[in-house]
Parts: sequence; structure tokens; C-alpha cells
Amino acid sequence: LGISSDIKDQIFQISIYYWYFPILILIFTGLVYYYYPRLDPDKLKYSKFSLIWTPALSLLVIIVTFIGIRGGLQLRSISPKQAYIFDNYELGHISINSAYTFIRSVNKPSLKKIYYFDDDEAIRIIHSTSSKVHDFEGISNSNVVIIILESFSQEYVDLGYAPFLSELSQKSLYLNNNFANGRRSIQALPSIIVGLPSLIDKPIYQSQYQTNRYFSLANILKNKGYSTSFYHGGKTGTMDFDAYTLSIGFDKYYGMEDYPDKNDYDGYWGIYDHKFIDWFGLKLQLAKEPFFSTIFTLSSHQPYSIPKSFKGIYPKGSLEIHESIGYVDNSLRLFFQKYQKNKWFQNTLFIITADHTQKLESKKFNNTLGKYRVPLIFYHPKFKDFKKYENKISQHADILPSVLDFLNIKQEKRLLYGKSIFSANSSPIINYINGKYSLYYKDELVSGSKNQFFGYSVINSKLEKKTTMPLNENLLKAYIQYTINGLIENNLYH
Repeated sequence: LGISSDIKDQIFQISIYYWYFPILILIFTGLVYYYYPRLDPDKLKYSKFSLIWTPALSLLVIIVTFIGIRGGLQLRSISPKQAYIFDNYELGHISINSAYTFIRSVNKPSLKKIYYFDDDEAIRIIHSTSSKVHDFEGISNSNVVIIILESFSQEYVDLGYAPFLSELSQKSLYLNNNFANGRRSIQALPSIIVGLPSLIDKPIYQSQYQTNRYFSLANILKNKGYSTSFYHGGKTGTMDFDAYTLSIGFDKYYGMEDYPDKNDYDGYWGIYDHKFIDWFGLKLQLAKEPFFSTIFTLSSHQPYSIPKSFKGIYPKGSLEIHESIGYVDNSLRLFFQKYQKNKWFQNTLFIITADHTQKLESKKFNNTLGKYRVPLIFYHPKFKDFKKYENKISQHADILPSVLDFLNIKQEKRLLYGKSIFSANSSPIINYINGKYSLYYKDELVSGSKNQFFGYSVINSKLEKKTTMPLNENLLKAYIQYTINGLIENNLYH
């Protein structure tokens, strides 16, 4: 239906080229009419239902219909992305029928193409920020583990509420000027695992572009012989994590229902982190190597529930989240202490970051840029040459190209957002919230929407408004055009 506006211009050539379709329609309509069985009304037998059975049967039909429309009794109703869990992406198209797709998409707002420049010019502007050639060489065939911490702001680390992360940072590549590409948990997975920032109103995997072709770390590494798995201690179906992770290439999803001891349920979201992270380690011991696995924690989510046996151990701080930050940080410490001597652990690249920030109190962080700052740590027990890559500005979208760089994997087609942190220069940091885009690059923040953009100089985390045209305004416009037009055309990879 998207090309319906073009039909009036193409009606003549379409009529000539597809002349046989109207004939086929008439033939098949005639055949259906001729062969359709007809009943003699005089021979019909009617049965009457009693007053008891009629409402009961009606209720049963309503219940079965409701379950059928939802696609089952799971936490969230079925969505198109659940058809794309196969290794062969094209099988997803075969699995979805057109009636279902039409009903799911009707009346949903669509993006409209943007043309600040010619599309090729937009790509050229983005490519102008590309990194120089570098001589980095990581460790091929390393296992990869990504740990996504719920609501960990960089502020909490700086203020000492996460002492283990601070200790680990001393022997890791620690990027403390790192930015999330979203403000919600549901926006984190596309930016971290796919390298796609959240730059439209709806989270990408709940939008009508959820069935576009994406190349995630999971399916890239699976094609290189890796086994892949995703862990989240919450109920299966929470935030659509299960359907989304399977649709982007993870072999297995493990949620609260898979955890063996339901006594470790926190009463709100799922399994307490220290228990679920330990179980995660036990599962990795049995995993086929090389493996790529991701775990998403939950105990530092509101209401910040921690086990009674751990209460009073960690600093309560000035915000209600602070105590749970200490608890989750110690859960990581226990995980590292228990498994660090294992063979699989010694051959694993660990990436630790957070999905987004939460409550903030200092002026340094409670501002336009600080609200996105989350820690990013790269740690490998056998790799000691990390330090020279510190002091860089980074973002979630940099994780995918950085992992491929570390593993010495060349990917032919990539998204144009992130850059490897092992490359010569930093990537532009791009974000979107409530209709407003922002781009942070080379000590300048450009912010605005449509054709009205403002520039700010960034000096020691403080913003000073510019009176002249922002230097990077065209770069932000190029990213907006590349994103919107690329999603519409399913053509983001270059």
C-alpha cells in the first residue's frame, strides 16, 4: 500500500504489463461460484442450545479467540519480529501472512523521508568522520560476554558506590566518558547488540521497522561458529527481550522460568542478581566454545530490592538506588572471584556497561550530556595493552565494531553510527528524545529538530550556547536523513 500514490502515474504501463491479471481474477471467481457447495434450506436441521449452554459456549469462543489473537498465554502478545527467529532471514517473510501484517500496521504513524541533501551526500558527510587506519590486533576466537547493568550511571561509580567496577577498571580499558544511546532499557539492546541508536519515537523493535534486516553481534558471531545465549532474570516476555533477542540471532534465551530455584524470586521483577549471575557462570561452564553471551541485571531497577541478608552492608547514600548499586556491584565481584581461574574465563572478553542512567544528584551529571553517561569497561585476562586506548569519548553503538575489531573479524557491511574504540578517533555521539536530536562531537553539542538547530560549546561538562551556526549541524542532519530514509527503505547498511 506504500506505493498507492504512484499508481495514478503508472496505471497505463501497469495495465499493459499485467493485462492477464483481470482475466485470471474473472476465471477464478467464476470457478469458485460454479463449484461452491450449495445447501438445500429444506434439508437443514437446526439444533437449539439451552439457556445454560449458550452463554457458556459464547464465553468459550471469546476466550479462545482472545488467546488466538494474542498468539498464546505468554506475557506479551505475539509480534512480527517473532517470525524472524530462523537462521535464514527470508523464512520470516514466509512465516508472516499479509492479513496479520496489515492489521498490525494499520493506523500506525509512519516515518516520512527527509532530504537535507542527496542521499549519497549524506553518506559522504558521515564517512568524513571515519577513523584512520590503525594497527590494533586483538585475540581471535575469544569468548565474548556482555554484562548490561540496570540503571548504572557513571555518577555512581565516581562517587564510590561501585568499588568492584573501580578496581576492575585499573586492569581494563575503562571509558568513563561513555554515553548510552537511549534513556530506557528497551532502547539499550539495539544500540549495544546491533549498534543501532534509538533515533525514532518508538523503540526500534516495537516499531513497524522491527522486521528490517539487522546484523547483530549474535548473528555475526554465530556465522563464525560461536554459540550464543542471552540471560535476563526477569519474567520471560518482559520488555519483549525474549522475542527480540531470538530474532537477532541468539540461539537461547534464559529467563526467570528457566532458573532452578524459585525461592530466589525478589517478589517484583525476577531472580536476585547475586543468584542469577552465579547461575549464569555455571551455564557458561557448560557452553560450547567459543561463545557469545549477554546478561542483563535487574536488582538496581525500582523498587531496588535486595535480599534481607545483604541489607545494611552497602552504603545507603543519598538516593534510594545507591544501596542496590552496591549490591549489584558486589554480585559481580563474587562472579569474578568464583570463575576467574576457569579456562573459559581466561579466554573471554568481558564488556561491562549499563542500559541507561537513573536518579542523579550532582551538577556534573544532572545535565543534557550527563543524563546519558554510563560506564564502559573492556576486560580480557590475557590482554594487557588496553591502556593506550583510554581517554576517548564513546557510546553504546561503538561496542559492536569494537568487539569485531578485537576478534579480528572483518564485516563487509556495517551501520554508520559507531566506531571501534581501538581506532584513531572517537565517533559522533547521537541521541534522540521527545522529538529532539542531539549530536556531541569534538567539544560541540548540536541539538534541535527539523530545521532548527542550536550549537553549544562543551567545556568541562558545561554547555555554553553559540551565536553562530554549529560546526556539526550538517553532520547531525546527515545522520537524521541516513536513519529515517534507511529505516524506510530497509537500507541502513553500507
